[in-house]
Amino acid sequence: MPWCGYWGAPLGGFWWLMPLFGLVFMAFMFFVCFRGFGRWMTHPRRHDTDLSELQREVASLRDELRKLRQPT
Repeated sequence: MPWCGYWGAPLGGFWWLMPLFGLVFMAFMFFVCFRGFGRWMTHPRRHDTDLSELQREVASLRDELRKLRQPT
């Protein structure tokens, strides 16, 4: 076994690239995550408009049901 360990021969003088790649990857992932959370927090709440549309539809269906129940 060489004195520099098992990984000494294949990497040679470029051992510092692995931690550098790891740090670049981590920085990229932090950027992607924070950008995604920023969009999630500032995104207009679509479900509020969906809820109001559903409430209007339920109200109109109730009106139709009342009309059908009334004896003519």
